[in-house]
Amino acid sequence: MLRETGDLPAETDVLVLGAGIAGHCAALAAADAGANVLLLEKSSQPGGSSAIAGGAFAFCGTDEQDAAGVSDSIEDFRKALLKTGKNKNNREMLETFLANQQDAYRFLRSQGIGFELLMSSAPDTPRVHLTGTGRAVTQLHMKVQAHSSIDFFSKSAGARLLRNPESGRVEACIVMFGDREAEIRVRRGIVLATGGFSRSAELLGVFAPELEGGVKHGGVANTGDGLIMACDLGAGQADLGYVAGSFGGAIRNYPGTAAKSDEIPPLIFAFQDAAIMVNKHGKRFVDEAQSYKALSSVGMAQPDGVAFQIFDETMMAASLGDTSVNNYQEALLGGYIKQAETIRGLADAVGIDPDVLEKTVKAYNDGAAAGVDEQFGRTRGLRPIDNPPYYVAATANAITSTYGGVTVDGEMAVVDWFGVPIEGLYAAGEVAGGFHGAGYYSASSLSSSATFGLEAGRNAAKGS
Repeated sequence: MLRETGDLPAETDVLVLGAGIAGHCAALAAADAGANVLLLEKSSQPGGSSAIAGGAFAFCGTDEQDAAGVSDSIEDFRKALLKTGKNKNNREMLETFLANQQDAYRFLRSQGIGFELLMSSAPDTPRVHLTGTGRAVTQLHMKVQAHSSIDFFSKSAGARLLRNPESGRVEACIVMFGDREAEIRVRRGIVLATGGFSRSAELLGVFAPELEGGVKHGGVANTGDGLIMACDLGAGQADLGYVAGSFGGAIRNYPGTAAKSDEIPPLIFAFQDAAIMVNKHGKRFVDEAQSYKALSSVGMAQPDGVAFQIFDETMMAASLGDTSVNNYQEALLGGYIKQAETIRGLADAVGIDPDVLEKTVKAYNDGAAAGVDEQFGRTRGLRPIDNPPYYVAATANAITSTYGGVTVDGEMAVVDWFGVPIEGLYAAGEVAGGFHGAGYYSASSLSSSATFGLEAGRNAAKGS
């Protein structure tokens, strides 16, 4: 299916760089609007971070919500996004998303993508719609491959954007196609959907130096190419000061810490259910039942930035096999989780003082049995860890995503530092900053990438 052989077209109506969910949606929308589209992917396989994410989409006003009797509204969704983003969200982007997210949901449904509503506990409104890891982008890629107006090439990376010297319009792109350089002329518009820079030590060192030592996650080609190319043209920047890790990136065969550059470790968020976390001294340090983003800084402050998730067979039995998140069974087989019949055995497996860990777990279990966490006030997921065998996952900050990037307007046009659109250039997905603001609303990445990808593709096809 991957056409990395042959010659790239020398010109096209719309060029889309990056074949994650934003890029696929942009390509399909542009093609459906009557444009000939060239979709390029830097790595050898399409999908990017979208193919390894948990497969969750935050939507409002869906058939699944109606069937479950969930009462929701755009206004409530707006309040939730602003609260999580600490009111730092780009309001124009936010309103574009809210006005078009239901259309994006229906578009995905029309492409054969099914959703299952995750029923969250009050006071949270159930908005998370699950598809399974990689299923959505896989289905979209099949549609791209079948579309007569879209050409797809892998192993093709954008290197530099070229402007018309007279009009200033972006009208071409230098592309590295394997080991060859090619120039592609673009008649209508270019969409950057190149993802973030979670795999770029250089850019992490510039924008988030505290995360340089974190567990590298996200698409293996996420090295900030789109951000660099757009900034070279004077694009503004948004939300880069809020880049944060996701605490829960698993460390294989701990205390060994060696990882391959292209390794994609699992994300283990057992603490959001009923696991506890301890540091290298065997002691709890936080109310664990929080967002993995919220725990980023407190987890990173522990010795060596490492914490150990402790849980029992009850949670192992609830392993999620159809997602990249909380697939405990697969993580156990891969050496990311260790097992023992006793708490002391767990401590020995990862080099923690067994007496301290036993005391910590006993104190937690006593409180959980009484319904009170006197140490940190945990209420959600407060239940004893007392069903052997027991499990431990050494985890650290994972750089799953960098939700900051170039500034865009409500039409997804890239704008410069003065707010003036850079003619002919659009962006969607992780490379576009501003939507999330100072915090990440769970499951909003895939839904916003799809919504903004469709918007960017349609507008690029207009050639305006």
